[in-house]
Amino acid sequence: MQKEVKRTGEIITIKVEAPLSFSSALRRIMISELPTYAIENVFFYENTSSMYDEVLAHRLGMVPIKGKPVSSDELITFVVSKEGPCTVYSSDLKSEVGEPAFDNIPLVKLLDGQKLEAECEALVGTGKIHSKWQPCNVVYKQLEDNLVEFKIESHKNMEAEDLIRSALEILKNKAETCLIELESHVFN
Repeated sequence: MQKEVKRTGEIITIKVEAPLSFSSALRRIMISELPTYAIENVFFYENTSSMYDEVLAHRLGMVPIKGKPVSSDELITFVVSKEGPCTVYSSDLKSEVGEPAFDNIPLVKLLDGQKLEAECEALVGTGKIHSKWQPCNVVYKQLEDNLVEFKIESHKNMEAEDLIRSALEILKNKAETCLIELESHVFN
């Protein structure tokens, strides 16, 4: 396993002896089924910036939030309150229990006298619902028969090793469920 830390996240390269079907399933689980946090609800109390509420809410939703959810009903609340002239960055999102994965993502520029005051709720979701919940990018290539090289780039909201472990656990649970279903239909 090779690990490279960049300012945009961790990149891990691993080689796996497995059929392409296994590699494809693992890749799909990593990008679409791993639960992560993302801002889903934004309540604007004041927004006199030049950016519409809907556009700013979308930008807020794309900010990666650190942490590995324990349950699907978790919620992290962030507040932002700024007055121009200034640029509002992801580091301006304040919470008692959570934090953005990156501090330097520009969200909106406020001119003199403009204000932004909002409350944001980060919910747990998966990449199947929206790309803002994708915790990583994953590609793989076949090196030889049953030898595949994965390149996994985390978005800094979870450690790359956690992404792999969690994806393998989900794949294992799916296989066990499939076997149980097959056994109950075939042998009953």
